[in-house]
Amino acid sequence: MTKAEFKNSTWWIYAAVALAALPVLLFRDFTPDNELRYLSIADEALRDGAMFCFTNHGAAYADKPPLYLWAVMAGKAAFGGHHMWFLALFSLVPMLLVGRIMDRWAARHMPLRQRRTALLMLFTCGYFPALGLTLRMDMLMTLWIVLALRQVWRMASDSGAVTRSRCAMLGLYTFLALFTKGPLGVIIPLLGSAAWLLWTGRGRLWLRCWSWPAWAVLLGGCALWFGCVWHEGGQAYLDNLLFHQTIDRARDAFHHKRPFYYYAIAIWYVMAPWSLLLLYRACTLRGRIAQGPYRKLMLAVPAVTFAVLSCISSKLQVYLLPAIPFAVYLCASWPCGPRLERAVRVFAAAVGILVFAAGCALPWLNPAFGYGDACRRAAALKPTMVIVDSAVRRGENIDAYFSCPVTVADSHAPEFSLPAGAVLISPGSDRHNRISISYEPNR
Repeated sequence: MTKAEFKNSTWWIYAAVALAALPVLLFRDFTPDNELRYLSIADEALRDGAMFCFTNHGAAYADKPPLYLWAVMAGKAAFGGHHMWFLALFSLVPMLLVGRIMDRWAARHMPLRQRRTALLMLFTCGYFPALGLTLRMDMLMTLWIVLALRQVWRMASDSGAVTRSRCAMLGLYTFLALFTKGPLGVIIPLLGSAAWLLWTGRGRLWLRCWSWPAWAVLLGGCALWFGCVWHEGGQAYLDNLLFHQTIDRARDAFHHKRPFYYYAIAIWYVMAPWSLLLLYRACTLRGRIAQGPYRKLMLAVPAVTFAVLSCISSKLQVYLLPAIPFAVYLCASWPCGPRLERAVRVFAAAVGILVFAAGCALPWLNPAFGYGDACRRAAALKPTMVIVDSAVRRGENIDAYFSCPVTVADSHAPEFSLPAGAVLISPGSDRHNRISISYEPNR
């Protein structure tokens, strides 16, 4: 690709996003709430030889499918430790791939300038770039969902294009979405494609796309997965995975229970700053909001996602992630005008510079947000054991930083004493350090 071709394409946008994210990949610490827990679970699985049934400090952890945890385990096995630069690739690379797929998808429906605007809007749309820099399964699941719906689009764009191999690939993408995050990976492609095809008067085509090759791959993958779970963890773990973490969570959540209108409020900041633009476009264009199959699909998927998520008891803002690419490209599919295009470019440049600068400052900011700096200093003392004060948030998962035993205790209890050769990790004394360490040398 020549310099002119590179400039007159969208590749420079991906390069700019990767460059802005580079300091974050190199310098960011793991967050205590979820990221350290994934590391701890992966370490425990490697010690126990588990591949399908996970535990977190001995308690069953059937909350997530294994695909993402396998990536964490592979990083530890390959590099001897957990590295942010490696694990972050499983969010950043899927984010870039989602952008690439959406951009190529729009090539027949938007001119290049409009596609650039859409891509810049996507990479600056609220939770989308945030989750592209966070160690979670959501972005990887979104990639599989986008690929599945893109496959349906390809088959529906030409009735003769429905082949067994394409149907099988649809089943594979859907299974990978399920295997990454859970049931939403199946529900969104199924219902999103059904709503779109019914809306365009081609409901029977849904049965052809989701024919036996698709179901054979999807159900065959599930049968193999559930069989391995039953063999490794028994009936109790399988029941936890299939019923407690799915049906019970959807009907009457034990975590993240929210009212049905939760997403009607959350969507405004999840998609900021483009949520108001989307509302404005919807109000001003009315009947022209979804002209043609492309726009109808871009509208059907967010609408179905929003409706399904609102009916589920367990709610988190990040669950809206699969809807964001389609909503952004729906918004951008209308002529934007030079003024809006310039505003998007300026805003995207400002966000990129801010992310890059913040990433470069992370070595000084990490102690206020994570435990890595203090734990590495504690590990350098070569303690025989580590005691974590019970007041330290998610302190039990600090064991991901140590090779010696880690226990949780109340250091303020009258009977507590720090054994010789042990390190005590307690809440930090100021806002610049989340934790502090105390060491009792061997006598």
